[in-house]
Amino acid sequence: MTQFPRLPARGASFALALLFSLSLAGCGQETADETSIAEASVGKISEYEWYSEGTPAGQSTVIRTGDGKITTESFTHWNNREYTVSSEMQLDADGLVVAQKITGTSPFGAPIDESFSYVDGVASWSTAGESGSATTDKPGFYVATEYGSLGVAALVRAAMANMDGELALLPSGTARVEKLTTADVDTPNGPETLSLYAISGLGFTPDYAWFDDDIELRALDFGGFMGMVPKGWDMAVLDRLGAIQIEQDGLIMQQLSGELATVLEKDVIFENVDVVDVENGRLLRDHHVLVENGKIAAIAAEGIEADDAVRIDGSGKSLMPGMWDMHGHFGLSDGVLNIAGGITSVRDIGSVHEQIMELTAKHDSGEVIGPNTYRSGFIDQASPYATGKTVASLEEALERVDFYAEQGYMQIKLYSSIDPSWVDDIAARAHGHGMRLSGHIPAFMSAEQAVRAGYDEIQHINMVFLNFLAGDREDTRKQLRFTLYGDAAGELDLESEEVEEFIALLADNDVVVDPTAAIFDTQLIHHAGDADPSFAVIVDHLPAAVARGLYKPFMDMGADKVDAWAKSAVNQAAMLRKLHENGVQLVPGSDYFAAFTIHRELELYAEAGIPVADVLRIATLDSARVVGVDDRTGSISVGKDSDLVLLDGNPLEDISAIRRATLVMKGNTAYRPDALYKVVGVKPFVDSVAL
Repeated sequence: MTQFPRLPARGASFALALLFSLSLAGCGQETADETSIAEASVGKISEYEWYSEGTPAGQSTVIRTGDGKITTESFTHWNNREYTVSSEMQLDADGLVVAQKITGTSPFGAPIDESFSYVDGVASWSTAGESGSATTDKPGFYVATEYGSLGVAALVRAAMANMDGELALLPSGTARVEKLTTADVDTPNGPETLSLYAISGLGFTPDYAWFDDDIELRALDFGGFMGMVPKGWDMAVLDRLGAIQIEQDGLIMQQLSGELATVLEKDVIFENVDVVDVENGRLLRDHHVLVENGKIAAIAAEGIEADDAVRIDGSGKSLMPGMWDMHGHFGLSDGVLNIAGGITSVRDIGSVHEQIMELTAKHDSGEVIGPNTYRSGFIDQASPYATGKTVASLEEALERVDFYAEQGYMQIKLYSSIDPSWVDDIAARAHGHGMRLSGHIPAFMSAEQAVRAGYDEIQHINMVFLNFLAGDREDTRKQLRFTLYGDAAGELDLESEEVEEFIALLADNDVVVDPTAAIFDTQLIHHAGDADPSFAVIVDHLPAAVARGLYKPFMDMGADKVDAWAKSAVNQAAMLRKLHENGVQLVPGSDYFAAFTIHRELELYAEAGIPVADVLRIATLDSARVVGVDDRTGSISVGKDSDLVLLDGNPLEDISAIRRATLVMKGNTAYRPDALYKVVGVKPFVDSVAL
């Protein structure tokens, strides 16, 4: 479940990219000439096909007329999400948007209704979540919150008409378009040379698209999970272009790493700092911590003598272990946000193998900024509700388990279409390799049955509730797994015998629950016009284009369900507390924006009544223990890796202090969060300490 704006998928970066891509899907061929950008390609019709890891995943059709009008119809689908967008856009002679209307349905069923106009120096816009206007003599390029509007595609051409490739945006901001590299590909019409463009200023990091020499869109690739090419093209083109794109993205992130990562050749001493002892749930006041060669060498109440050490004044600050995201789906660019937010370790819960292996190598080597990465392999069975690289038989599923084991994965994640009768054998194979088994609860299987078949962990809090609401009766491959949760979770009696027995089963079998509570809290209580509750307190810090999307709900709750869904949110909190109090291990996962979602996830645990000291242990040592690396990370202990976060404030008294990192260390490398945030367009929360 992922958003931005409201596009659940395998991860936030993919959601961003797919929305961006839908905008580009309508590019077609519009070559700037001496007449105008808008008048090019009279009567041009462009058709594109989408693929998800080799399987068809939708279509986009674009019609362009000579009067600057562009219309598009786009449909994409993945893992039972369907995203339908219709757009009409009118460009002026300079290629800027003067009118726009976008309608459709978001992947969770919320209606899409967005409009823009520029008349007599006044720009006005309206979405399902917000509206505004601006008076300007020199209009910018309007960036719609629903990128299916083709806004970014036209933006590329308008920007490239400028010498510097820059373009002022509406409602605010500036975009910069840059051509990075070229590649030759075979097409049904013969060889073509394509150029990779990077578009900065729309989100946290650049988006990418492939164009021909006439700046006509030719291909998109999003980490191998989803991509698009013109109708009739061999989808294998995506593999080659995707590899080049990842290389170029890596070069950009590598440049950032060189500028923003400080490799410490000397010892480091944190002086007069309050140390968060997550093992004992206490604060060690005015202590001193010595770091040597990326390891914690000493913790003392008195000053530490060390020749030629870097000394950091920790007065008024707290030093805690680096936090974990146990449900990440991310790319190279997410590493900056994670480190800036104090997330030094991430368990990726099911990205494309080739991409996650390259990402892990780049993070581990320090080539690019990012957390320690651990991997869980993704398996789903082919069905009308599954997208991507699925399996067709139990034998194939077992072979996939063997493959992941050979590649060093620590876990297997199953998805909703898996045949329940396969789970026992998959669990046995995974356990035989020393791997854990987790996932969604397969459709027509209850969570209790999954645990008895060998599940070590359950992803998502709704799957816990569905054990009682749906059991093995309902087809939870469908969006019923979300709507039924909202409708009925509030009515579940958490003191009932069946709930007590199920929680005891979880505890007795050491089954972990990865609630991703923040994204479900958003589902249950977010209303149009209000900022997403998971990010309301930070929305003003985010890039404008990102922030605008947070005012639109992604589910069509309906006025008649507001009270029921709010009640379900209350019961969700009560279930989190009950699981914890009864010895069920929780682990924090984002499944959305890197870092920011984890901060809110931990706040929700505390708001549910879980003691803050326990919440901080869950976010650090407990997560490390689940992954099996608590012997070298997860707490501030002598001999462990120096994965550390220096906070402005005391998180044991104010859990929101976890947002205020002033320095982050990963091994022998230090980072200033304020500098990291600035390069991804985020307004820093506090000033970082000097090194």
